Amino acid sequence: MEIEFIGRVAFDAIYEENVKIVYKTALRYTGNHHAAEEIAQNVFVKLYTVMEHVNLSAVRSWLIVTTRNMSLNYKRDGKREILSDEMHEDWTMESSEDEFEKRLQEKEYKEFADHIFEELYRINERWYEAVTLTYCLEKSQREVAEIMGVSVEVLHSMLYRAKKWIRKNYEDQFELLNKA
Repeated sequence: MEIEFIGRVAFDAIYEENVKIVYKTALRYTGNHHAAEEIAQNVFVKLYTVMEHVNLSAVRSWLIVTTRNMSLNYKRDGKREILSDEMHEDWTMESSEDEFEKRLQEKEYKEFADHIFEELYRINERWYEAVTLTYCLEKSQREVAEIMGVSVEVLHSMLYRAKKWIRKNYEDQFELLNKA
């Protein structure tokens, strides 16, 4: 591998011949016109500073690899940046008391839902199965009807009766839990 020093004229020739490919490579990796321009500029500054160590026969490859690496570094570093709006949101965090109350309420909702499902299963296993498959597992009503071996109309009827039973037995408790 022959290493040779290149002068300003040779550098200008390399620049003119490769500036478009360097820019396009940076643009491809960053997806940002302004970042690609900046990266292209930085690549050629780096070439100028290390040009006595660059093999002229492989200068294009060196430029593309360097551009790719700078572009990936730019994207990586961009993910780490915290915008001032995001920092402001972090500063206005809830107090520990508010956070405790929020977690306590979430726990009460979960326990309430578990109790409803336990009672629904105890009252009517078919309703429980229909509600679980349709609303918890988010299967289509046609698919649930096939699984349960009923028509879609019968499934609609089961879901309606199950919701009516839940509303009748737990609506007041839900309202109290919501107000707390």
